[in-house]
Amino acid sequence: MKIAFVDNLQVGGGLSRFSLLLCKSLVQLDETIQIDYLIHSQNLKLVPELLSIKKVNVIVLKSTLPLSFLGKVLFKIKFLLGNKSFLNPVIAEIEKIVDEKYNVAFFPSAHMMERPDLRIPIVGTLHDFNWKYFFGRQIFSTDFVKKMDVEIVKWMRGGYTVCSAQDVVDEAKKLYPEVKRYPKVIHIAPVVVNTTVSENKSTEILNQLNINYPYIIFPGNFFPHKNHLNLFTAFYLLKQRAGFDKYKLLLTGVNSEQVNYGVAEYRGVRLISEIKHETDFNVRGLGYQSNEVIDVLIANARLLVSPSIYEAICTPAMDAWNFGVPTAISDIAPFREHEKAWGVQSVYFDPMNPLDIADKLEACLNDYENTKKQGQISKDKMKEYGWEKVAASYFEVFKNAVENK
Repeated sequence: MKIAFVDNLQVGGGLSRFSLLLCKSLVQLDETIQIDYLIHSQNLKLVPELLSIKKVNVIVLKSTLPLSFLGKVLFKIKFLLGNKSFLNPVIAEIEKIVDEKYNVAFFPSAHMMERPDLRIPIVGTLHDFNWKYFFGRQIFSTDFVKKMDVEIVKWMRGGYTVCSAQDVVDEAKKLYPEVKRYPKVIHIAPVVVNTTVSENKSTEILNQLNINYPYIIFPGNFFPHKNHLNLFTAFYLLKQRAGFDKYKLLLTGVNSEQVNYGVAEYRGVRLISEIKHETDFNVRGLGYQSNEVIDVLIANARLLVSPSIYEAICTPAMDAWNFGVPTAISDIAPFREHEKAWGVQSVYFDPMNPLDIADKLEACLNDYENTKKQGQISKDKMKEYGWEKVAASYFEVFKNAVENK
Protein backbone atom coordinates (compact mmCIF):
# COMPACT_ATOMS: atom_id res chain seq x y z
CA MET A 1 0.00 0.00 0.00
CA LYS A 2 1.31 3.43 -0.95
CA ILE A 3 0.23 6.19 1.41
CA ALA A 4 0.38 9.94 0.98
CA PHE A 5 0.95 11.11 4.56
CA VAL A 6 0.11 14.82 4.42
CA ASP A 7 1.38 16.88 7.37
CA ASN A 8 0.55 20.28 5.89
CA LEU A 9 -0.39 22.38 8.93
CA GLN A 10 2.31 24.20 10.86
CA VAL A 11 2.07 22.47 14.23
CA GLY A 12 4.41 21.43 17.01
CA GLY A 13 4.56 19.55 20.27
CA GLY A 14 2.38 16.48 20.60
CA LEU A 15 0.87 16.80 17.12
CA SER A 16 4.26 16.70 15.40
CA ARG A 17 5.39 13.72 17.44
CA PHE A 18 2.06 11.93 16.87
CA SER A 19 2.61 12.17 13.12
CA LEU A 20 6.23 11.10 13.36
CA LEU A 21 5.58 8.04 15.51
CA LEU A 22 2.53 6.88 13.56
CA CYS A 23 4.45 7.15 10.29
CA LYS A 24 7.43 5.26 11.71
CA SER A 25 5.21 2.54 13.17
CA LEU A 26 3.25 2.04 9.95
CA VAL A 27 6.31 1.23 7.83
CA GLN A 28 7.55 -1.12 10.56
CA LEU A 29 4.17 -2.83 10.72
CA ASP A 30 3.92 -4.12 7.17
CA GLU A 31 6.64 -4.45 4.53
CA THR A 32 4.17 -3.56 1.75
CA ILE A 33 3.61 -0.07 3.16
CA GLN A 34 5.41 2.81 1.45
CA ILE A 35 4.94 6.39 2.53
CA ASP A 36 5.49 9.72 0.84
CA TYR A 37 5.48 12.17 3.72
CA LEU A 38 4.38 15.60 2.48
CA ILE A 39 5.36 18.07 5.17
CA HIS A 40 5.14 21.74 6.03
CA SER A 41 8.64 23.22 5.84
CA GLN A 42 8.54 24.41 9.46
CA ASN A 43 7.42 21.01 10.78
CA LEU A 44 10.48 19.26 9.43
CA LYS A 45 12.62 21.38 11.77
CA LEU A 46 10.67 19.95 14.72
CA VAL A 47 10.85 16.28 13.69
CA PRO A 48 14.13 15.82 11.79
CA GLU A 49 13.94 12.17 12.84
CA LEU A 50 11.66 11.65 9.82
CA LEU A 51 14.63 11.81 7.49
CA SER A 52 16.14 8.64 8.97
CA ILE A 53 13.07 6.38 8.60
CA LYS A 54 13.44 3.75 5.88
CA LYS A 55 10.68 3.46 3.27
CA VAL A 56 9.59 7.03 4.00
CA ASN A 57 10.18 9.62 1.30
CA VAL A 58 10.00 13.12 2.76
CA ILE A 59 8.65 15.81 0.43
CA VAL A 60 8.61 19.43 1.62
CA LEU A 61 5.53 21.27 0.36
CA LYS A 62 6.86 24.15 -1.73
CA SER A 63 3.86 26.32 -0.90
CA THR A 64 4.92 26.30 2.77
CA LEU A 65 8.40 27.70 2.13
CA PRO A 66 8.90 31.32 3.23
CA LEU A 67 8.04 33.80 0.49
CA SER A 68 10.71 36.04 -0.96
CA PHE A 69 10.15 39.80 -0.88
CA LEU A 70 8.97 39.69 -4.50
CA GLY A 71 6.71 36.76 -3.71
CA LYS A 72 5.08 38.69 -0.87
CA VAL A 73 4.48 41.68 -3.16
CA LEU A 74 2.90 39.49 -5.86
CA PHE A 75 0.72 37.75 -3.27
CA LYS A 76 -0.50 41.12 -1.98
CA ILE A 77 -1.27 42.37 -5.50
CA LYS A 78 -3.24 39.23 -6.39
CA PHE A 79 -5.17 39.48 -3.13
CA LEU A 80 -6.05 43.14 -3.75
CA LEU A 81 -7.16 42.25 -7.26
CA GLY A 82 -9.60 39.74 -5.78
CA ASN A 83 -7.83 36.52 -6.72
CA LYS A 84 -8.90 34.50 -3.68
CA SER A 85 -7.55 31.23 -5.08
CA PHE A 86 -4.14 32.27 -3.81
CA LEU A 87 -5.36 32.33 -0.20
CA ASN A 88 -4.75 28.60 0.19
CA PRO A 89 -1.95 27.55 -2.13
CA VAL A 90 -1.11 24.62 0.15
CA ILE A 91 -4.41 22.86 -0.58
CA ALA A 92 -3.91 23.55 -4.29
CA GLU A 93 -0.44 21.97 -4.16
CA ILE A 94 -1.75 18.92 -2.28
CA GLU A 95 -4.54 18.42 -4.82
CA LYS A 96 -1.98 18.61 -7.61
CA ILE A 97 0.56 16.22 -6.06
CA VAL A 98 -1.67 13.62 -4.42
CA ASP A 99 -3.14 11.76 -7.34
CA GLU A 100 -3.99 8.16 -8.18
CA LYS A 101 -0.45 6.86 -7.74
CA TYR A 102 -1.37 6.58 -4.04
CA ASN A 103 -3.84 4.09 -2.57
CA VAL A 104 -4.90 6.45 0.21
CA ALA A 105 -4.18 9.92 1.56
CA PHE A 106 -3.91 10.48 5.30
CA PHE A 107 -4.19 13.84 7.07
CA PRO A 108 -3.03 13.76 10.71
CA SER A 109 -4.46 17.23 11.47
CA ALA A 110 -7.76 17.11 9.62
CA HIS A 111 -9.57 18.85 12.48
CA MET A 112 -7.98 22.18 11.54
CA MET A 113 -8.13 22.28 7.75
CA GLU A 114 -10.40 22.20 4.74
CA ARG A 115 -10.91 18.84 3.09
CA PRO A 116 -8.99 18.58 -0.20
CA ASP A 117 -10.75 17.38 -3.33
CA LEU A 118 -8.89 14.18 -4.21
CA ARG A 119 -9.64 11.22 -6.46
CA ILE A 120 -8.41 8.65 -3.97
CA PRO A 121 -9.74 7.57 -0.54
CA ILE A 122 -9.05 10.02 2.28
CA VAL A 123 -8.54 9.34 6.00
CA GLY A 124 -8.24 12.15 8.51
CA THR A 125 -7.67 12.42 12.26
CA LEU A 126 -9.98 14.83 14.07
CA HIS A 127 -8.10 15.54 17.28
CA ASP A 128 -10.54 17.98 18.89
CA PHE A 129 -12.82 20.96 18.30
CA ASN A 130 -10.78 23.56 20.12
CA TRP A 131 -11.53 26.22 17.51
CA LYS A 132 -15.24 25.94 18.32
CA TYR A 133 -14.83 27.44 21.80
CA PHE A 134 -13.89 30.79 23.31
CA PHE A 135 -11.74 30.62 26.45
CA GLY A 136 -11.33 34.33 27.19
CA ARG A 137 -9.09 35.27 24.26
CA GLN A 138 -9.75 34.86 20.56
CA ILE A 139 -7.42 32.39 18.90
CA PHE A 140 -9.49 31.52 15.84
CA SER A 141 -11.39 34.08 13.81
CA THR A 142 -15.15 33.94 13.36
CA ASP A 143 -14.60 33.30 9.65
CA PHE A 144 -12.39 30.30 10.47
CA VAL A 145 -15.04 28.86 12.80
CA LYS A 146 -17.70 29.23 10.09
CA LYS A 147 -15.43 27.59 7.56
CA MET A 148 -14.55 24.67 9.83
CA ASP A 149 -18.20 24.06 10.73
CA VAL A 150 -18.64 23.24 7.03
CA GLU A 151 -15.35 21.39 6.53
CA ILE A 152 -15.70 19.12 9.56
CA VAL A 153 -19.00 17.82 8.22
CA LYS A 154 -17.31 17.20 4.86
CA TRP A 155 -14.57 15.22 6.58
CA MET A 156 -17.01 13.00 8.46
CA ARG A 157 -19.39 12.48 5.55
CA GLY A 158 -16.85 12.18 2.76
CA GLY A 159 -14.36 9.66 4.07
CA TYR A 160 -12.99 7.81 7.04
CA THR A 161 -12.13 9.78 10.17
CA VAL A 162 -10.37 8.81 13.37
CA CYS A 163 -10.04 10.41 16.79
CA SER A 164 -8.08 9.52 19.91
CA ALA A 165 -10.88 9.55 22.49
CA GLN A 166 -14.51 8.55 22.81
CA ASP A 167 -15.11 11.97 24.37
CA VAL A 168 -14.28 13.59 21.01
CA VAL A 169 -16.80 11.36 19.25
CA ASP A 170 -19.43 12.32 21.81
CA GLU A 171 -18.62 15.97 21.21
CA ALA A 172 -18.91 15.51 17.44
CA LYS A 173 -22.37 14.04 17.96
CA LYS A 174 -23.33 17.02 20.12
CA LEU A 175 -21.97 19.65 17.73
CA TYR A 176 -23.03 17.98 14.46
CA PRO A 177 -26.09 15.82 15.14
CA GLU A 178 -27.03 15.80 11.47
CA VAL A 179 -24.01 13.67 10.57
CA LYS A 180 -24.58 9.91 10.42
CA ARG A 181 -20.95 8.78 10.21
CA TYR A 182 -18.70 9.66 13.12
CA PRO A 183 -14.99 9.00 13.74
CA LYS A 184 -13.57 5.67 14.83
CA VAL A 185 -11.77 5.79 18.18
CA ILE A 186 -8.11 4.71 18.13
CA HIS A 187 -6.32 5.54 21.35
CA ILE A 188 -2.73 6.59 20.78
CA ALA A 189 0.41 5.64 22.69
CA PRO A 190 2.77 8.12 24.40
CA VAL A 191 4.28 10.58 21.92
CA VAL A 192 7.77 10.02 23.30
CA VAL A 193 10.52 9.97 20.67
CA ASN A 194 13.23 8.81 23.11
CA THR A 195 11.45 6.17 25.20
CA THR A 196 14.51 5.68 27.40
CA VAL A 197 16.85 8.39 28.57
CA SER A 198 20.35 7.61 29.82
CA GLU A 199 21.58 9.12 33.06
CA ASN A 200 24.55 10.68 31.25
CA LYS A 201 22.33 12.36 28.66
CA SER A 202 19.97 13.60 31.35
CA THR A 203 22.84 15.06 33.35
CA GLU A 204 24.29 16.73 30.28
CA ILE A 205 21.02 18.39 29.24
CA LEU A 206 20.01 19.44 32.76
CA ASN A 207 23.46 20.97 33.30
CA GLN A 208 23.18 22.87 30.02
CA LEU A 209 19.87 24.29 31.23
CA ASN A 210 21.25 25.02 34.73
CA ILE A 211 18.60 22.85 36.36
CA ASN A 212 19.81 21.46 39.67
CA TYR A 213 16.61 21.72 41.71
CA PRO A 214 13.43 19.66 42.10
CA TYR A 215 10.72 20.78 39.72
CA ILE A 216 7.13 20.30 38.62
CA ILE A 217 6.72 20.52 34.87
CA PHE A 218 3.85 21.61 32.64
CA PRO A 219 4.50 21.18 28.89
CA GLY A 220 1.88 23.27 27.08
CA ASN A 221 1.66 26.25 24.74
CA PHE A 222 0.33 29.55 26.05
CA PHE A 223 -3.19 29.19 24.69
CA PRO A 224 -5.96 30.10 27.17
CA HIS A 225 -7.45 26.61 27.39
CA LYS A 226 -4.17 25.40 28.90
CA ASN A 227 -5.24 27.29 32.04
CA HIS A 228 -1.86 28.63 33.12
CA LEU A 229 -3.30 31.36 35.33
CA ASN A 230 -5.03 28.96 37.72
CA LEU A 231 -1.83 26.91 37.85
CA PHE A 232 0.21 30.00 38.77
CA THR A 233 -2.20 30.81 41.59
CA ALA A 234 -2.11 27.21 42.80
CA PHE A 235 1.68 27.17 42.76
CA TYR A 236 1.72 30.44 44.72
CA LEU A 237 -0.56 28.86 47.34
CA LEU A 238 1.66 25.77 47.46
CA LYS A 239 4.78 27.87 48.01
CA GLN A 240 3.19 29.51 51.06
CA ARG A 241 3.18 26.14 52.79
CA ALA A 242 6.07 24.65 54.70
CA GLY A 243 8.38 22.25 52.89
CA PHE A 244 8.02 23.48 49.29
CA ASP A 245 10.54 26.32 49.16
CA LYS A 246 12.97 24.45 46.86
CA TYR A 247 10.43 23.50 44.17
CA LYS A 248 10.31 25.28 40.82
CA LEU A 249 7.55 25.25 38.20
CA LEU A 250 9.00 24.64 34.73
CA LEU A 251 7.01 25.58 31.64
CA THR A 252 7.73 24.40 28.11
CA GLY A 253 5.94 24.85 24.82
CA VAL A 254 5.32 27.61 22.31
CA ASN A 255 5.64 31.10 23.88
CA SER A 256 6.41 29.77 27.37
CA GLU A 257 9.69 31.70 27.15
CA GLN A 258 7.58 34.84 27.66
CA VAL A 259 7.81 34.09 31.37
CA ASN A 260 11.56 33.33 31.27
CA TYR A 261 12.08 33.81 35.02
CA GLY A 262 9.47 34.84 37.53
CA VAL A 263 7.85 34.45 40.92
CA ALA A 264 4.36 32.98 41.21
CA GLU A 265 1.87 35.35 42.81
CA TYR A 266 -1.84 35.08 43.49
CA ARG A 267 -2.86 36.74 40.21
CA GLY A 268 -0.08 35.64 37.90
CA VAL A 269 3.70 35.66 37.66
CA ARG A 270 5.90 38.61 38.61
CA LEU A 271 8.66 38.69 36.01
CA ILE A 272 12.28 38.84 37.13
CA SER A 273 14.66 40.56 34.70
CA GLU A 274 17.94 39.80 36.49
CA ILE A 275 18.81 36.52 38.22
CA LYS A 276 21.68 36.45 40.72
CA HIS A 277 20.70 33.28 42.58
CA GLU A 278 18.29 30.42 41.96
CA THR A 279 16.23 31.56 44.96
CA ASP A 280 15.34 34.72 42.98
CA PHE A 281 12.71 32.80 40.96
CA ASN A 282 10.33 29.86 41.26
CA VAL A 283 8.75 29.84 37.80
CA ARG A 284 10.80 29.38 34.64
CA GLY A 285 9.65 29.29 31.02
CA LEU A 286 11.96 27.34 28.70
CA GLY A 287 10.13 27.84 25.41
CA TYR A 288 9.69 25.16 22.77
CA GLN A 289 12.23 22.37 23.21
CA SER A 290 13.53 19.64 20.94
CA ASN A 291 12.16 16.12 21.27
CA GLU A 292 15.29 14.94 23.09
CA VAL A 293 15.25 17.80 25.60
CA ILE A 294 11.53 17.57 26.41
CA ASP A 295 11.85 13.84 26.96
CA VAL A 296 14.72 14.44 29.41
CA LEU A 297 12.79 17.20 31.20
CA ILE A 298 9.71 15.02 31.66
CA ALA A 299 11.71 11.95 32.68
CA ASN A 300 13.46 13.89 35.45
CA ALA A 301 10.47 15.81 36.80
CA ARG A 302 9.31 15.25 40.33
CA LEU A 303 5.74 15.58 39.07
CA LEU A 304 4.01 16.46 35.82
CA VAL A 305 0.94 18.67 36.01
CA SER A 306 -1.67 19.48 33.36
CA PRO A 307 -4.41 21.97 34.35
CA SER A 308 -6.04 22.15 30.89
CA ILE A 309 -9.76 22.84 30.75
CA TYR A 310 -10.20 21.49 27.22
CA GLU A 311 -8.26 18.75 25.43
CA ALA A 312 -8.83 15.58 23.45
CA ILE A 313 -6.23 13.61 25.42
CA CYS A 314 -3.45 14.39 27.87
CA THR A 315 -0.29 13.71 25.87
CA PRO A 316 2.01 15.26 28.54
CA ALA A 317 0.65 12.82 31.13
CA MET A 318 1.01 9.90 28.72
CA ASP A 319 4.64 10.87 28.16
CA ALA A 320 5.18 11.06 31.92
CA TRP A 321 3.66 7.60 32.40
CA ASN A 322 6.08 6.25 29.81
CA PHE A 323 8.91 7.19 32.19
CA GLY A 324 7.06 6.27 35.38
CA VAL A 325 6.77 9.93 36.38
CA PRO A 326 3.65 10.59 38.50
CA THR A 327 1.01 13.07 37.37
CA ALA A 328 -1.60 15.47 38.71
CA ILE A 329 -4.07 16.47 35.99
CA SER A 330 -7.46 18.05 35.39
CA ASP A 331 -10.58 16.13 36.25
CA ILE A 332 -12.12 16.36 32.78
CA ALA A 333 -13.74 13.61 30.73
CA PRO A 334 -10.97 12.95 28.15
CA PHE A 335 -8.34 12.75 30.90
CA ARG A 336 -10.46 10.31 32.89
CA GLU A 337 -10.76 8.22 29.73
CA HIS A 338 -7.10 7.26 30.11
CA GLU A 339 -8.04 5.33 33.26
CA LYS A 340 -10.69 3.38 31.35
CA ALA A 341 -8.48 2.74 28.34
CA TRP A 342 -5.30 1.61 30.09
CA GLY A 343 -5.83 1.45 33.84
CA VAL A 344 -3.26 4.16 34.56
CA GLN A 345 -3.29 6.03 37.85
CA SER A 346 -3.15 9.77 38.44
CA VAL A 347 -4.24 12.42 40.91
CA TYR A 348 -7.09 14.57 39.59
CA PHE A 349 -8.09 18.12 40.53
CA ASP A 350 -10.70 20.73 39.64
CA PRO A 351 -8.85 22.87 37.07
CA MET A 352 -10.98 25.93 37.89
CA ASN A 353 -10.15 25.78 41.60
CA PRO A 354 -6.55 26.88 42.40
CA LEU A 355 -6.93 25.82 46.03
CA ASP A 356 -7.88 22.30 44.99
CA ILE A 357 -4.91 22.19 42.61
CA ALA A 358 -2.58 23.32 45.41
CA ASP A 359 -4.03 20.78 47.83
CA LYS A 360 -3.59 17.93 45.35
CA LEU A 361 -0.01 18.97 44.53
CA GLU A 362 0.77 19.11 48.25
CA ALA A 363 -0.72 15.66 48.81
CA CYS A 364 1.31 14.21 45.93
CA LEU A 365 4.60 15.64 47.16
CA ASN A 366 4.03 14.92 50.85
CA ASP A 367 3.20 11.26 50.18
CA TYR A 368 5.74 10.85 47.44
CA GLU A 369 6.41 7.14 47.95
CA ASN A 370 2.78 6.36 47.13
CA THR A 371 2.80 8.94 44.35
CA LYS A 372 5.82 7.22 42.76
CA LYS A 373 3.95 3.91 42.92
CA GLN A 374 1.16 5.45 40.84
CA GLY A 375 3.75 6.49 38.27
CA GLN A 376 5.23 2.98 38.14
CA ILE A 377 1.80 1.35 37.79
CA SER A 378 1.02 3.72 34.94
CA LYS A 379 4.35 2.91 33.28
CA ASP A 380 3.61 -0.81 33.42
CA LYS A 381 0.13 -0.24 31.98
CA MET A 382 1.41 1.91 29.12
CA LYS A 383 3.89 -0.82 28.14
CA GLU A 384 0.91 -2.98 27.23
CA TYR A 385 -0.23 -0.49 24.58
CA GLY A 386 2.46 0.55 22.12
CA TRP A 387 2.59 2.23 18.74
CA GLU A 388 2.50 -1.10 16.93
CA LYS A 389 -1.12 -1.48 18.11
CA VAL A 390 -1.94 2.09 17.12
CA ALA A 391 -0.45 1.56 13.66
CA ALA A 392 -2.31 -1.74 13.20
CA SER A 393 -5.63 -0.04 13.97
CA TYR A 394 -4.90 2.82 11.56
CA PHE A 395 -3.83 0.34 8.88
CA GLU A 396 -7.21 -1.37 9.17
CA VAL A 397 -8.91 1.99 8.58
CA PHE A 398 -6.71 2.60 5.55
CA LYS A 399 -7.55 -0.83 4.11
CA ASN A 400 -11.27 -0.27 4.66
CA ALA A 401 -11.05 3.09 2.94
CA VAL A 402 -9.30 1.55 -0.07
CA GLU A 403 -11.62 -1.44 -0.30
CA ASN A 404 -14.75 0.72 -0.08
CA LYS A 405 -13.67 3.61 -2.29
